[in-house]
Amino acid sequence: MPLLHTTPRLSGPHALVLPALLVAAGLNTAPAQVPAKCLEIESILVDACTAQCPGAAEGSNEMVRFITGPSPLSLNDLVVDWPNNFFNGFVQDATTASLVAQLNNSILSCGHLLEPPGGLIPAGRRVLLITSTDMCVPANSFANLADTLYAVFQFPGNSAGHFANHNNGSLISPTPVGTSSTRTLTITHVPSNCTDTATYDRAELVNIYGTYGGTSAENDGATARFTWPGVPQVTYVNFGCQAPIVPLEVEISGGGTLACGGSTVLSAAISGQGQVSWSGGSGTFSAPDSTTTVYTAGAGDNGAVTLYCCLLDPCLDQVCDSVVLQVSGGPQAMITSDGPLVLCTGQQLELTASGGTEYLWSTGDTAAVITVAQPGTFSVIATNACGSDTAEVTVTQPPPPVAAIDGVLSFCAGGSTVLTASGGNSFLWNTGDTTASITVTAAGIYNVTVSDGCGTADAQVEVVIEELQITAIADPPSGTAPLTVFFTASASAPVAGWSWDFGQGPQPGPDAQSYLFPAPGSYPVVVSATGTNGCTGSLTLVVEVLPDGPSSVIVPNIFSPNGDGVNDLFTVISTGLAELDMAIFNRWGQQVATLDRPDRAWTGRTFAAEMVPDGTYFYVLKARGTDGRDHDLRGTITVVR
Repeated sequence: MPLLHTTPRLSGPHALVLPALLVAAGLNTAPAQVPAKCLEIESILVDACTAQCPGAAEGSNEMVRFITGPSPLSLNDLVVDWPNNFFNGFVQDATTASLVAQLNNSILSCGHLLEPPGGLIPAGRRVLLITSTDMCVPANSFANLADTLYAVFQFPGNSAGHFANHNNGSLISPTPVGTSSTRTLTITHVPSNCTDTATYDRAELVNIYGTYGGTSAENDGATARFTWPGVPQVTYVNFGCQAPIVPLEVEISGGGTLACGGSTVLSAAISGQGQVSWSGGSGTFSAPDSTTTVYTAGAGDNGAVTLYCCLLDPCLDQVCDSVVLQVSGGPQAMITSDGPLVLCTGQQLELTASGGTEYLWSTGDTAAVITVAQPGTFSVIATNACGSDTAEVTVTQPPPPVAAIDGVLSFCAGGSTVLTASGGNSFLWNTGDTTASITVTAAGIYNVTVSDGCGTADAQVEVVIEELQITAIADPPSGTAPLTVFFTASASAPVAGWSWDFGQGPQPGPDAQSYLFPAPGSYPVVVSATGTNGCTGSLTLVVEVLPDGPSSVIVPNIFSPNGDGVNDLFTVISTGLAELDMAIFNRWGQQVATLDRPDRAWTGRTFAAEMVPDGTYFYVLKARGTDGRDHDLRGTITVVR
């Protein structure tokens, strides 16, 4: 595909100043080739568009483009022999002048339409023959016209059409399916008996897709183009709903493989008017402004070399095509290294150049092998008898590693968290683990050493286990049935919700509760809480409900002061006591605790607040009930944790 480059276009009467612009730019503005005979037919718009004018006849919009020869031609001396229909003669009047004015106003490029002055077409000029003054002006666009054309019109009346459209049917096919059926157009200059003839085949007309057949709309714009001089060669194109404008096209032939310093012939087939120019490569063109040139490879040509041929038209629009030559024998610069292109501090790297016979490094060295100890970009020019080539590599020095540890650093008792280290490609934790991520279940300090091959770095975090500790009071903790007890609870951290279990299952409630125990018995009460941090905690209280009757004393013989919230306190279970005096001794007879009231409790600590060891302890108890009854008891208490 050609490469298209456009520049601002001049339209309408401004086109008249273009020759001066082109001359100032040093461009060739010589007129197009002039036929040797009276005229040459260049194209026929066989299938014209009419959709923009409902009811318009296609036969009133067909167009023929031809170019006059070395002598002016009078419209009165020209006769047209249409393939279909009869010739109505030419007309030039106020209607044709109005049509030309309307068409010029629709041109967006730098082209222009003229009527032949006095009916006389100058020599060597392109002419557009429109088959009727009943034409639909917007149907076949002149917007892209980049040439000066003389517009001539046939008298109206032949609306039935002058040319036969395709015969390939309504189905689209990649190849013609219609029977070959030719149609011939002849234009004659009567005084000189000079005639030009153009013949096309209906089956070869192409649709807007470049294939064959289809609907009427898909075939609008079908055109036959003819070469000259010599025997006309016909090609079939379809540019859609536009007038038969000569498109700007360039196509290069030639090229292929070329040895360094060798030459090859290149040719460019062009359509449209404009200045030809060749460019690209480091070599030379024998004729840089001709359609045929000889390219000689230069010293800088090596491997794939792209050459361009461009055509600049009078509107300063440019179309280019390219060809790739494969130039062999030149140097192919390459740099290899004896390791990764990464330098750690204190390291060296060896770079080796290849692909030439001589070398020049950006460091100034001329040997094939150099040693570098600093990061940077290093290039080398490899040279041989056919020219030179350049290669480069970049050596980097990474920054020292920066270690980091990510993960949740506060979790609830009984849970775990994942710590993940980053900043290197190897890891060593103080736990002994060597993976990037570790799972921890205990509180403490965790650190990791990371390495990236050029250094190490450390990171450290502290993991905290959050516990929700519950404290609760039962008031009173014991009494005779029926007994109403008031409970109050608190926690070591903010609480999102509380629950109480009085033997019927956990029930949500506030941190203060009351409960009626109707019958004697020992009742465990469990209070639980969920903290705002998601952690949970619980505590069990035991309420002793005694029978209603004479005073009584019950001494438990075991308790476990281990801080688990269950049976952590030693209390005397009593009913109706007014006084209580209880001494507790170790096995050596040393007193370790005293309970001097019925509601006192022993925590398992000595008078010095030291926790007593597990074992058997002895007590002596004296009490008096409100009923006047005395209670004297002796026995043992076992401490178990």
